[in-house]
Amino acid sequence: MAISLLLMLLSKPAYGQDFQTMKQGEVAPFNGALVTPDGVATIISKHEEDVSICEENSKHEIEKLKIFKDAQISKLDFEFKTCQETNKSIIETKDKELDRAYEIIKKQNKNMVPLWLGIGFATGLATSFGTYYVYDSINNN
Repeated sequence: MAISLLLMLLSKPAYGQDFQTMKQGEVAPFNGALVTPDGVATIISKHEEDVSICEENSKHEIEKLKIFKDAQISKLDFEFKTCQETNKSIIETKDKELDRAYEIIKKQNKNMVPLWLGIGFATGLATSFGTYYVYDSINNN
């Protein structure tokens, strides 16, 4: 209500004056409310008080939001760093497992060429003796 009175007092009427003082007993040249200079001062000071309270409340709310958002940013930054460290640890563990698997594969993949040459030679020799024995037994009978 005080704001509407202030706006009424501060707004410029289309056909009237901005401000007119009157003495007791004079007839007002308009219809409406008449406010004394002390009343105008009270309305203005109350309005200024309301504006300053509103400004302080806004500053307080802004500070609360800043603190809240800074806390959220810190939390997200911590979670991001934790996630990075966890991923780094997982990758290191998997690299160690891969290195162990490569070592096992290297150990299993020994040079088997001399063994296979020996087995091939022995098989060829056994086949030759077997063929000779069969041929000899067929011819002697």
